[in-house]
Amino acid sequence: MQKSFVLPATFPCSKTSVEGLQDALDTIREFDIDVIEYYCESRNSDKISGLLGGLESVFLTAALQKQQNLRPCSPDASERKKAVELMTESMRFAEQAGARSVLINSGRRPDDEKKDDDCHKYLMESLCALHNSVKNIGILVEPGDRDIEYRHLIGHTKSAVMFIQEIRKYIQNISLVFDMSHIAQLSEDLYDSWDVAKDYCPHVHLANCSLVEGSEFYGDKHPPFGIKDGVYSHSAALEFYKFLCDTNTSLTIGLEIICHTGSAKDFFWSYAKETDWFLKKRK
Repeated sequence: MQKSFVLPATFPCSKTSVEGLQDALDTIREFDIDVIEYYCESRNSDKISGLLGGLESVFLTAALQKQQNLRPCSPDASERKKAVELMTESMRFAEQAGARSVLINSGRRPDDEKKDDDCHKYLMESLCALHNSVKNIGILVEPGDRDIEYRHLIGHTKSAVMFIQEIRKYIQNISLVFDMSHIAQLSEDLYDSWDVAKDYCPHVHLANCSLVEGSEFYGDKHPPFGIKDGVYSHSAALEFYKFLCDTNTSLTIGLEIICHTGSAKDFFWSYAKETDWFLKKRK
């Protein structure tokens, strides 16, 4: 089992410059983390590869998708073309910087759910185009909420697994990401969904959310565990973490907690103490 950390969630400065990325990495370097999930607007692959050192990495192309509203599943051909072009550029950079995979999402689903099947077809075409352009880097598809905030095409676990089963006929190095927060937003049971998805998910995100409308953390906000109106307590997150550790040693398990206010470093140190069952200092 490897432990991963979703860097830009806690440290937004890491997205904008190499210096911001270095500052964030320096803060967490003393912790026992094997994999860094990151996004950086700088495309200096040599410098970024050097900063990461011996750490493995996953490049968050999904952050670019969110930033520019890229929908590889869009029914609009020009919109899909733009998404594929920009996502291909990010995948090429990720490969040059030494990332083992990129993490993406499907993009927003159509308002008319009857058009989902067409959009699944468009998404498959887009992903095949991405893979054919950059063959030697893995693709991680992260299902998201269907109805709460981002309204992803790829959402519910059973349909996400069916999509991966189909696309693996054309792309072998493609898998799913299992995110606790998204499972809750899809109104699915955590353990039942894992049982369905486990053979297709080498990567898991430990993350929280609130399903209480009116809460400042309602939707896909990934607040710390144990907050008022949150879905998952620290004990629930720890229980699932231990369960994963006991069932699959080849997993990468990442922690994703978003800083919403104040100093990112102060925020990190406050929840690092509460999450010491995951964030352990190197010996």
